Amino acid sequence: MAGNSARRGAIKKTGKGNPTAGSGGRRRQGLEGKGPTPKARDREGHKVYKARKKAETEAARRPSAAPQDW
Repeated sequence: MAGNSARRGAIKKTGKGNPTAGSGGRRRQGLEGKGPTPKARDREGHKVYKARKKAETEAARRPSAAPQDW
């Protein structure tokens, strides 16, 4: 976009400095394996997980379909 060079606060002043300084150890941590990705049904934020939870709660609310004694 034209005219962005005037946005002085968004431009880094110098190219000096250690890029990993103050990373909180995330640099090395990022290189370590974190294991396999869990299945969608096991991830709390996933659409499949939410649908499964909703189905379970609705099934618990519904009366059982077992025949009753007359």
